[in-house]
Amino acid sequence: MNQLIPALLVHDEKTFRDRVSLMETDFPVLQIDVMDGAFVPNRTWFDVNVLRRLKTSAKFELHLMVMDPGRYVEETSDISSVFRYIWHLEAPIDHATQITRVHALNKEAGLAISPETPIDKLAQYTKSLDEILIMGASPGFSGQKLQPQSIKRAAEIHSRWPNVPLGFDINVNSETIPTLLAAGISRFCAAGAIFKAEDPVAEGKRMQGLL
Repeated sequence: MNQLIPALLVHDEKTFRDRVSLMETDFPVLQIDVMDGAFVPNRTWFDVNVLRRLKTSAKFELHLMVMDPGRYVEETSDISSVFRYIWHLEAPIDHATQITRVHALNKEAGLAISPETPIDKLAQYTKSLDEILIMGASPGFSGQKLQPQSIKRAAEIHSRWPNVPLGFDINVNSETIPTLLAAGISRFCAAGAIFKAEDPVAEGKRMQGLL
């Protein structure tokens, strides 16, 4: 099933709560962008205790743009609303062990891949992944320009591993969605296109309608 996933890239608690409240009724899955200022040059707000106490109908995937994704997995492992973790293939960790750990928690595991990383590096993990998240540009900031080769990379990844759901992040909007669909993307993570719109919910619904 194709799905639009609003991405919450925020720098304070109020914005986080406001965006969850705004989107939860119409979009059952929301992505929380977590940046540590080390793996990427940006840092986002993230408070595990706020998330643990949050009353919401939404389910969350954590997009962990961090050096140590295992830390965030452990901190949030008891939070039922968190059901999927996506971290970067470029992170300096033992990915196989981390995937096994996430599955032992009865949660989903995904790997994100940046534009400069060879696709072949995914091969040893694909049989155990619940998602591959393709980055349309280097991670760290919302609103970046889409790198054209990322579309070709998406199509190649889909061709090689057609049974693994593909997500796409960066510059997902009503103009790029048709091309991404044709490349095999089924999960569309959008931040700026939604939250910079005059009516974020209406724009999200419009984009969802293209899927």
